[in-house]
Amino acid sequence: MQTTAIQENPQPVAAYLREMLWRFSNASSGQIVLAAGLGAVNLVGALILGNLLAKSSAALGFIAAVYPALLIYGVGFLTIPLIRYFWIQWKNSKIETRNQERQQRASLLNQPDANLLEKLAYAREFAAENVLTGEDLAYTTETELTEQELQQSAKIDAEWQKRLDRSDRF
Repeated sequence: MQTTAIQENPQPVAAYLREMLWRFSNASSGQIVLAAGLGAVNLVGALILGNLLAKSSAALGFIAAVYPALLIYGVGFLTIPLIRYFWIQWKNSKIETRNQERQQRASLLNQPDANLLEKLAYAREFAAENVLTGEDLAYTTETELTEQELQQSAKIDAEWQKRLDRSDRF
């Protein structure tokens, strides 16, 4: 049993809640291709630089020192998003499986058997809702107490009379 101050009509909802898939990126496909191209150019450039450094006998110290960082950056620039892409694909396959299971359960509820119909009917017996109206209120914060007592003086007098009549019987 629920007591509420307003009566609400139930809003229709979907048969089941569908879990949203993960997106790899909010970038457009053109932006993703350009980023992958930049990573590929960086990686190829690092490999060419490494090849030139290996052939050159008079390699500069700075370039030789920076080369491992450039190579690691180029590989990481392409590898990390690739790993993330496959992780998201795996995660989305799990989500799709859960969504299919929810859909199957929802279809079972939409076509209940006799046992489930009996249980639902029994549960509806306890789902009564009691809605309070202005007549059920003793006091409200919308107006001052003295104004409310003046407006409800007949109701208050009737309540006192009822109490007096009960006390006379004992």
